[in-house]
Amino acid sequence: MALPSVPRFGSLFPDPLNVRRGIPLYYLKSEEENRRDVYERYDELVARQTALHLADELHGGYPLRKVSDYIRQWLPDLADAAAVDIGCSVGRQIADIAGGHPNWDCYGLDFSYQMVRQAQDYWKEGKTLNPNLLRFGYPTVALQGQVLPNLHFALADAKTLPFPDRSLDLIVNTFLIDRLPDLSATFAEWLRVLKPGGRLITISPLNFLQLDHWRQHYPPMKIIDPLLRDGWDLLDLTDPLMIHEPMDARGNEVVWKTLAFVVESPC
Repeated sequence: MALPSVPRFGSLFPDPLNVRRGIPLYYLKSEEENRRDVYERYDELVARQTALHLADELHGGYPLRKVSDYIRQWLPDLADAAAVDIGCSVGRQIADIAGGHPNWDCYGLDFSYQMVRQAQDYWKEGKTLNPNLLRFGYPTVALQGQVLPNLHFALADAKTLPFPDRSLDLIVNTFLIDRLPDLSATFAEWLRVLKPGGRLITISPLNFLQLDHWRQHYPPMKIIDPLLRDGWDLLDLTDPLMIHEPMDARGNEVVWKTLAFVVESPC
């Protein structure tokens, strides 16, 4: 009797368009796109995201634990799975999944090279990060990274994913869908790459930046109803899931009234 094959982690990634510092690029951003993307400002927002997601010691625990808890509650019960976090920032959510499921093949995608680079350095190469957090009133910290062999990062566009059809068991996205220019096209792309019965976990404050997006997608049932008409199965709808994001050492914070939902793709 043949032994089960060992999964080749990262095998769902095809050949990239380019590679930068070991990071596959599946979208080549123009200079204008880089200029407009606030998350390409390494010393400002990347440091802040690093403090939020990786520097638990500054906060007495992970500030977005409610996000992680919600995701963990709705992870599929599978021994082996392929999972991706789209808009992964510095990789905390998908790293928690990969660390807790060493047999899963896990991927983190973001549209910001600087975010992906930080995630790669911390979770793949085990580097120690020393973010400059003085402007937020925090002391200098040394954040020791980890090496997760079942986790891979890349730069990609959320609506043009580098995965084969019906190849993923799970898509996670947090604080993302209110930043996407074409939400219906994005959901169609996510349906393409999910296996039948594959799971989508979404958490978003619905903090749209454009008036047209408010008109198209608010209230939240304008997002949920089209999914149901397309055959997705709704497993959970939590509105609101309240998230408190610390801003500085003084204790200032932003309170996000997020929409959280879980759906499974049509079988």
